[in-house]
Amino acid sequence: MDQLPKIRWRARRGMREMDQLFDRYLDHHYPTAPADEKALLVELLEMQDPELFDLLLLRVPAKSDEQERLIRKLNPNL
Repeated sequence: MDQLPKIRWRARRGMREMDQLFDRYLDHHYPTAPADEKALLVELLEMQDPELFDLLLLRVPAKSDEQERLIRKLNPNL
């Protein structure tokens, strides 16, 4: 079953900057991402908006190398 519509809905944050980051990732990377990366994205989407925003800007350190790689895919301007 295709999870993309459900993931896209969960990625809607109502904050333009975050919505743009998630939309770009979902359009360009998610369909071909490995299962572990998709699972990591779901973990990120469980976070509260302020915490997630700080993480997406690397204002706080990533919890793992894998998480940092995903964040850099989400926000290639870092």
